[in-house]
Amino acid sequence: MDQLELPRDVIWSERRFWFEELEAKYSEAGSPSPGEQACALMIDLQAVFCTGAWAATVILASSIIQAQIKECGGHLDWIEPDDLSWINKLRNRLVHGDKRKPGLTIQDQWLKRPEWEAYARKSVEVTFRALYR
Repeated sequence: MDQLELPRDVIWSERRFWFEELEAKYSEAGSPSPGEQACALMIDLQAVFCTGAWAATVILASSIIQAQIKECGGHLDWIEPDDLSWINKLRNRLVHGDKRKPGLTIQDQWLKRPEWEAYARKSVEVTFRALYR
């Protein structure tokens, strides 16, 4: 199972550089720094993203956004509500599960890795949009 092995260095580096370039793009706008909790969790987000833990990336990204919402008094008026809704629904599918229609299956871990990577990348991008105005 490739997803249980460490990614090759070239894959890890590509993911790391993508993440860091995206962060630089969003943070250069001169907006205030994200809250302490969100910043601390971003370290783990980068780690799970780089390893290819796609579901964990989505779940953690959503948690970071929630921490930032709390830091900002309960709302983020600079981010599209559809983005927040999308990540919350996906997170809830993963965390709360449904026996009849699971949010993620073992078969998905084998056959839908590219799709879940796309979800993870979108989750990271939504997180940066939430953290930086």
